[in-house]
Amino acid sequence: MKYAWTTFTILLILVLAAVFTVGCTDEATDMDENNLSPEYKTITDMRGMEVTIPKDPQRVVAMSRSLIDTTMYRFGIEDRIVGGSICNSPLKKGTYVWKGTDYTVNTWIGKILYPGLEKQINVGGFGGPYGQPNVETIAELDPDLFILRDLGEQEENTKKFIEQLNGMGIPVVVLRYPSCYENPDVKTIYEEVMVLGRVFGKENDAERIVDTMESRVDFISKRTGEVTENLKKDVLYFGAPTWAQDKGGVGYAFGSRTIEVSLMEEILNVNNVYPENGRNLISSEQLLALDPEIILLSTWSGYHPPRQLYDEEIYGNIQEMKAITEEEIYSLAATPCKSERLEFPVNLMISAKAVYPEKFEDIDLETWIREYIIELYGTDKEMTDEIMDAFMLEYLEIV
Repeated sequence: MKYAWTTFTILLILVLAAVFTVGCTDEATDMDENNLSPEYKTITDMRGMEVTIPKDPQRVVAMSRSLIDTTMYRFGIEDRIVGGSICNSPLKKGTYVWKGTDYTVNTWIGKILYPGLEKQINVGGFGGPYGQPNVETIAELDPDLFILRDLGEQEENTKKFIEQLNGMGIPVVVLRYPSCYENPDVKTIYEEVMVLGRVFGKENDAERIVDTMESRVDFISKRTGEVTENLKKDVLYFGAPTWAQDKGGVGYAFGSRTIEVSLMEEILNVNNVYPENGRNLISSEQLLALDPEIILLSTWSGYHPPRQLYDEEIYGNIQEMKAITEEEIYSLAATPCKSERLEFPVNLMISAKAVYPEKFEDIDLETWIREYIIELYGTDKEMTDEIMDAFMLEYLEIV
């Protein structure tokens, strides 16, 4: 009996041990599925926040001005975009005509690369022609990931918006536009691309994109860096929408804490003549007082050729300005006024050749830009031609 009882006791202990072992294994499996599931991963976004997202996101809403969608195109996953900041009303011929020439622009490069964007749902945006962000519309799209490029212009509204999405169980990855920082820096654009690489498991592709951009920036910077302090040009980055007159000004001057001026100062090696923060409406009197040697004219509510400032009557009271008398006004490529996209080196090269022509006399702009677009996006001749046409280089007035 003693032997039987001992045997029974041992068997009971083994059975109980097996039960507890199975229980622990099941619990560990549950933890793996809930916290360490192979279908999810955690990345750190540009807020420094850790965000748990699907390992391979399939339904993406992208709120940005075309950096996210063009990067996703280069990753080969542009068809995963189900909504975003999308202007669904295409510009019509005749929107902006001056002296018989139509300067209508439709230069959303993302739509050239991926025409399917035209069919996507607009969810609004913090700035631009998209309307206010719409949480209900986003929820109806059933995204498994929301990517927001924070422009830094509506901090409180952006914070509340993110909280709403999180409350609905939608993971939000935040990129930060350069002007979110006290000192805007081109490197933050590279960082945005690298974050997207980690989000989609396309780190190598992201590195190639950054290398392509950085190589062009370094090429320009190396040459302009040779300009000595006493030979730096006084430059104004300027927007001249025709409706500025209705607001009591002549146009918009770009100052410190804008990426455009940061690129001018740090890479083009010029003196920015407008010392104020941000982008501000200025009067004719203010523009005359600034008296820049060179004006770089951005696209804004239509493409604006240099001839507009030289010849149009509404600019008659600034004709004595140095940049006008010496014909030193140069238009940039027909891209929106904010230099935030993967194509930003294009306008950098145009600016560099305009400001320091002797440093870049060996550069043919069309060839240089075409080669950049092909390397950046891997486009064929037909698509490259379409992008080149969209830049409207024929109006630059740069030798």
